[in-house]
Amino acid sequence: MINECMTISSAMRKMTRYSQSGVAAILGAGDLFNGEDDAIANSLGLSSTVNNSNNGHRQSNHNPLLSSFLQLRSILMEAKDLYEIDSLTLLQPFLLVIKSSSTSGHITSLALNSVSKFLNYEIISYKSRNLQSTLIQIMSSLTVCRFEAADQNSDDAVLLKVLRLMEAIIESPLSDLLPNEVISDVVQICLSLACNKKRSEVLRKAAEMAMVSITFRIFSQLKYIEPETESVEELQANFQDTKLPEDIIGGTDIKPSKKTSAPNKEEVADEEESFGILCINEFLGVLIYMISPSNQYQHMESTRVFALSLINTAIEVAGQEIPKHPTLILLVSDLVSKHVLQIITTTESPALLQAALQLFSTVAIVLGRSLKSQFELTLTLIFQSILPDSGKRQNDTINGANVSTRNSSSKEMLVESLSLLWTRSPVFFTHLFIDYDCDFDKSDLATKFIEFLCQLSLPESAVTTTDNVPPICLEGILSLIGGINDRIKSLKSDLNDAPLHSMINDREKKTLFIKCTDLLNDKPKEGVKALEKEGFIKSASDLKEVASFFFHKSGRLNKKVLGEFLAKPSNSDLLRYFIDLFDFTDLRVDEALRILLKAFRLPGESQQIERVVELFAQRYVDCQPELVDGQDMDEIVRPDRDSVFVLSYSVIMLNTDLHNPQVKQQMVLDDYRRNLRGVYNGRDFPEWYLSKIYNSIKDREIIMPEEHHGTDKWFDDVWHNLISSLAPTSKDKSEFSWVEICQFDKVLFKAVVDTLIDTLVGVFKEASDDHIITRLMSSIDKCANICLYYNLSDSVDRLLNALTDLTSLTNKSYRISGTDDNLREEIPITQIKIEKKEEAITVSEMAVWFGRDFKAQLSTVVLFRLIKKTDSKITQSWGKIIKIILTLFENCLINPNLFSEFQKKIKLSPLPKVKPRYIIKRVKPLNNSGILSTFSSFLKGYSDDPPEPTDHEIESTLSTIDCVKSINVPAIFEVVSKGPPDDLKYFVKLVLNSLPEYSKDTKRYYETEILFLLEIAVCFCLLLDDIELITEVSDKLNPPEISKKGQLRLIAYKLLLARRGNSKINVSASIKTLAEFDKEIINKQGGQLLQPLLSLIDDDAWCCKELLNDNEYWKVLRFFASIQIYASDILEFMSGIVKNAPQDITPSNYIAFLGLLDEISSLGAIGSQYEQENEKLGSNQDITYFKDLVELSKKSISLTSELSAVIKRPEFKGKELTYTLIQALAHQCFNPCRDVRSFALNSLQAMVLSIDINEELTAFGIFEYGLFPLLSELSKSEVLQTDIHGFVKTQTETLTLVSKVYLHYCVDLKQEETDGVWLGILDNFITFHDQESKLKKENSFKEAGAELLKNMILVLQDNGTLSKDKEILWNESWSKIDKIYPGLRDELDPEPLSEKNKENIVDTAAEGGEEKKIETDGDN
Repeated sequence: MINECMTISSAMRKMTRYSQSGVAAILGAGDLFNGEDDAIANSLGLSSTVNNSNNGHRQSNHNPLLSSFLQLRSILMEAKDLYEIDSLTLLQPFLLVIKSSSTSGHITSLALNSVSKFLNYEIISYKSRNLQSTLIQIMSSLTVCRFEAADQNSDDAVLLKVLRLMEAIIESPLSDLLPNEVISDVVQICLSLACNKKRSEVLRKAAEMAMVSITFRIFSQLKYIEPETESVEELQANFQDTKLPEDIIGGTDIKPSKKTSAPNKEEVADEEESFGILCINEFLGVLIYMISPSNQYQHMESTRVFALSLINTAIEVAGQEIPKHPTLILLVSDLVSKHVLQIITTTESPALLQAALQLFSTVAIVLGRSLKSQFELTLTLIFQSILPDSGKRQNDTINGANVSTRNSSSKEMLVESLSLLWTRSPVFFTHLFIDYDCDFDKSDLATKFIEFLCQLSLPESAVTTTDNVPPICLEGILSLIGGINDRIKSLKSDLNDAPLHSMINDREKKTLFIKCTDLLNDKPKEGVKALEKEGFIKSASDLKEVASFFFHKSGRLNKKVLGEFLAKPSNSDLLRYFIDLFDFTDLRVDEALRILLKAFRLPGESQQIERVVELFAQRYVDCQPELVDGQDMDEIVRPDRDSVFVLSYSVIMLNTDLHNPQVKQQMVLDDYRRNLRGVYNGRDFPEWYLSKIYNSIKDREIIMPEEHHGTDKWFDDVWHNLISSLAPTSKDKSEFSWVEICQFDKVLFKAVVDTLIDTLVGVFKEASDDHIITRLMSSIDKCANICLYYNLSDSVDRLLNALTDLTSLTNKSYRISGTDDNLREEIPITQIKIEKKEEAITVSEMAVWFGRDFKAQLSTVVLFRLIKKTDSKITQSWGKIIKIILTLFENCLINPNLFSEFQKKIKLSPLPKVKPRYIIKRVKPLNNSGILSTFSSFLKGYSDDPPEPTDHEIESTLSTIDCVKSINVPAIFEVVSKGPPDDLKYFVKLVLNSLPEYSKDTKRYYETEILFLLEIAVCFCLLLDDIELITEVSDKLNPPEISKKGQLRLIAYKLLLARRGNSKINVSASIKTLAEFDKEIINKQGGQLLQPLLSLIDDDAWCCKELLNDNEYWKVLRFFASIQIYASDILEFMSGIVKNAPQDITPSNYIAFLGLLDEISSLGAIGSQYEQENEKLGSNQDITYFKDLVELSKKSISLTSELSAVIKRPEFKGKELTYTLIQALAHQCFNPCRDVRSFALNSLQAMVLSIDINEELTAFGIFEYGLFPLLSELSKSEVLQTDIHGFVKTQTETLTLVSKVYLHYCVDLKQEETDGVWLGILDNFITFHDQESKLKKENSFKEAGAELLKNMILVLQDNGTLSKDKEILWNESWSKIDKIYPGLRDELDPEPLSEKNKENIVDTAAEGGEEKKIETDGDN
């Protein structure tokens, strides 16, 4: 310290005013001696003339600054410990130098350096004595630092040290000892220095930097301040008259030195408290003064920007502590918020706007939930300043805003500031929704914010803003969607299991309430009824309750409409109840009137106004307390009702006179007093009373918001109402669980999802960058996930609708805007085979352009992905989805056979693909690009060959094919089929509505598409089994312009539906159509009809009984049975009837049934070809086809035999159907196929030999109706020609059968029948013999016949049927026998046979045929 003293002393001596010469200078006379020598000389009584003569000079040059350093040096030399010395004593000389305006800047700089060292070296520290006083003196000295002005750079260097030293002390722990006044002085000095435009830029910036640090330190102190210990009454709340001190620190002009007084220890106050709320409050007040728009012309823009930044720093540092201090939070919520909002809504200065927005963002983030109303108003006005139409749906207060639109750059800054809100918190919008949209008294701020962003996200908003605004706003939308999607993904529990938060119920009530108030603002009477209906009031007829509602819930009501409604004569009671709710106690008339007119606006008619004022006057008088004895009547004004009435009118007129710009000469106070003479209860009102009323109206107009849209008056009134309506509430600290957040997400998302979808789709349509396109589509997909999770079906349908449009597959034209030289103007649908691909591809204009459209492909993939996520729930949008599927179908991009299993079961042939216009059969190599390829394609355009697709077109088509494969259309239909019945019905109706109409344009795909759609409809009808739907689909199964082949398939559909329906007409019409249909077509394509046809007579078919008796139906079946490939299925079906449901065979359908079996049995005739070829070749080839047919016929014959049990049933008695079965079997006995004939004969033999003879079935009838017609057929040449070699054996076997039957039943025959049958048998012997003779064949029949005949004769002779006694029969018989066997009579012994011989002969006669058969087989 001694060194510092000597350094400064030395510097001071070098100054002109302190300079000395001679020995004194050398010896350091004066200052270097402490006066001890003078004291010795004086004690000796000596005096120096020189000394005396120079005494005056020394006195004149004596400087207290130098003396102080001399004294300090002396003290230091005697001291043993620095800390024993009072710290103020140590620093006194240096502080005197700093404050002295007579020192140079250099000396002041040295003193500042010294003080800085003392602090850094802890010479001044907590160990120091009288530390607080010292610190106070240091700061006081710094705030009044003076020195002689020199050049600006030198002066600035000194001031920079001052700033640095003040900043260092404030930032150090020692600052805790500084009182409020000192801190306030430091703040004001630094601010004045930073805001003085005459100062250099460097100095001002340094002051600003110092202020930032000081602000940080000051507001950090808040956390240590207990609010309840502070005296709030001492705090200043109104800073309207606050001003910054004049900037006088630093260099001054050189003036005569004045005595600089040293700090007096006695004057130093006792120990003071550390700085606290007082200086913080004052500091904040100074900053508020600096940013106030009313002071904007007193400060530079940079000053206001600086002040805003300091407030921002303060909020950042102490934002969490400010709400604990009522005065501070009041300043922030009122003046700070108001001024910031005014700056935001009015300024066009980028720097000022940026600073205000930064402060707004900080306040919103840190204190937003404590300043809900301010935040709401600020956001609303920001929305309106960017988009003037965005505030139309706000409540009446906000609706008054008419904020001027901003320039583009300002709008961008506003939006960037808002973006900070959602960027820092993924749940920002949800919390905003909770705080505002779920608050009954707040607007739907979250939904309006999102709608605002959506509107600005659209590309066209860049016209009125900048190119950067849409991406910023879009980012906000995407963050909202992404946040909600992430939350539902992380949600572990089921949202439906959790109880619904009460605020969500409040939100629903609020929504209903807004609807009611909207109706009330439009039609008050209807609105009151709606309020009653929704439970907001108990009874619309209870006028007191209605009045109470208007009084307490007027915030959302239109004040003008409310005033007109209340003032109606019919509502006089309601108006009285309404005004009686006001409390005007101890208020002046103008104050009461101001409160009244906040609730509603006065109507326009004078009578209505008078009615309102009368009731107001009465209510005002009623509210005033009675006078107490002794009260001064001059201080208390108690007007009666009439006085209040007149005074109220005068206030209304005064308000108009003082604030209407059209009034040129405004009323003065004296005029106002004069107008009210004698009104106050017959006397004059006190002058002070009228003066207060006059000044109150003059200073603050009674505002009618509708009359001051967007003006300062409107803003001041709105802000005043906002602040006055705020209740002192603490910050909302309620926390919500993740499940509750998701519940709020659901309600919020439901409210805005449609707008979000429209915005994303709108931006997607205009986007060109692949990254943006992909991100947008990802967000659309997330939207879909959210909608599905929250079961927002209408929004899912909206998404589906939007995506179908984005695919471009519902458009008539697929071309993308712009031209492409690589593609042809017209691309015909061409099928071509390319290498390395198994299947041919179809190139079309749709396939090419779709393959080149990334957005369309992405949209299609997401669309079908969403369809699968919804489990293919059928909605209105499915009409477009079906159209997309048909577009792919028409361009051969999907397989039409979606129901292959159904087709296999019914044996329907696969549906063909749509025919292309051209088919190129040669294989095209890929990547054959280059000049030669291009030239080749050019030449082919002029040839007659089909136009060959280019490589680019093929590549695009392949891309389309890959995309279509990925969406897996068949899987969609599989999912649809599993949906609920109502969905399926709606889907079928949509399919039917999509059926194309025949025209030139649709000709190419018309029939294929018709069949494709109708097959879909039929399949789903069969799943549903809905009679109404079946009828509707059946009516569509007769489209025009369908080929025969297509018609046949449609008949199959009709038959399938007919089985499930209940329309006899449809069934009959279908069968009739089939009966008359082209047999050749049926022969080729009829397989698809058989199963549907047979299903009509299933046991569970409603039409089974009717069709079993329908000859037309059996006729159709018989036709199908005549076709070899269908016969097996029919026989199997018939077998099932015989074995499982024989009761279905009735007398009415027996003949048809038998005929159908006979038709199938006849198919075996083709086996004769196989038999005869083998016989000719001498081989035994195994030809399965022929064998299968023969086996089929044999099965049919066998089944026919089983019908013998059926005709025995009682209902067949008397129906003359007895012999039909014998005839049917007999018919197959002359089948061209030997195997079939043989099997039929055996079946016939088994049946006729087991028949029970009765009245209807006689033995003679067997011969007359069965066996003799069979023998007759076997004798016909056309029959024999079918198997010339084989029928001889059949004739023999047949005669054998006849012989057995004759011998078996001869006892049952009458005499004449016996004779007749015998002679008939002989006639057939003769016929067969003669035929064999004509054919000149071997006498195989003659030999077998002779033996057979011989045995029969023996038996007949034995039983007496053939004897000489019956001469006529005997002679006639031998006459016939002799013709073919002349020697047979001689061979036979006419003697009677013994009993044993009779049996042998009968057995031989019965078995002869079999023995001969064996022999014949051996011959063959």
